[in-house]
Amino acid sequence: MYPALRRGGPLANFRTMLDDFFNEPFFSASSSSDASRAYWPRIDITEDKERFLVRADLPGINKEDINVSIEGDLLTISGQKKEDAKKMDDGYSHIERAYGSFLRTFSLPVNVDREKIEANYKNGVLELSLLKTGAEPKKSKSIEIK
Repeated sequence: MYPALRRGGPLANFRTMLDDFFNEPFFSASSSSDASRAYWPRIDITEDKERFLVRADLPGINKEDINVSIEGDLLTISGQKKEDAKKMDDGYSHIERAYGSFLRTFSLPVNVDREKIEANYKNGVLELSLLKTGAEPKKSKSIEIK
């Protein structure tokens, strides 16, 4: 039907659509200007034997404008990237950088020690170290239907 869209095959096209969907914010900032698009930080999560490591790219954000919290089994990283450019009423501006509030929430595994989570912020990267408790996460279990 549309050969240009199928260049990489159906699976590649589907993967691209999923990437686009999950990499874009689900909301827009209240203003319609390009400069006020919502900010959506990129996150990497890795695991080794002792811990989970969460890294969030937050360039241009002050440490004081970042919040990390736990509520129940949810870890939340939130904050605001404030616009630092002055708007020009009579001149020309081309603005591509995104500003606004952000919120990312993740479910914590059962084997994370919630009392020993450490957060460091350096060079625009927030790094959270989530130590494991040593207890193995619960394996799947079949439930008998009666």
